[in-house]
Amino acid sequence: MLNRELRRVQERSKQTAQKQRQAQRKKAADKKKAEKKSFWQRTVQFLRDVRIEMKKVIWPSRQEVINYTVVVIVTVTVVATFILALDMVLSRLLRLII
Repeated sequence: MLNRELRRVQERSKQTAQKQRQAQRKKAADKKKAEKKSFWQRTVQFLRDVRIEMKKVIWPSRQEVINYTVVVIVTVTVVATFILALDMVLSRLLRLII
């Protein structure tokens, strides 16, 4: 009697496991079908997404762009001058040593 019940329980668990596997396979197949979009569909979707994101961008004003450009030019000039001076000092020290 006990063996029959044990077999029934095992058979039921096998059946439920098979059903779960089938459901997982079906979900995977559906997902794969959904992912298979044509090249043009993906391209159009990408361009739509780009347009949406570009609308979110906060563009700097003309005056801000000018200010940032001046800051960059001044910073580059200062750093270049510092490197030039350091190079000249180190080259003179190297000449003295040699």
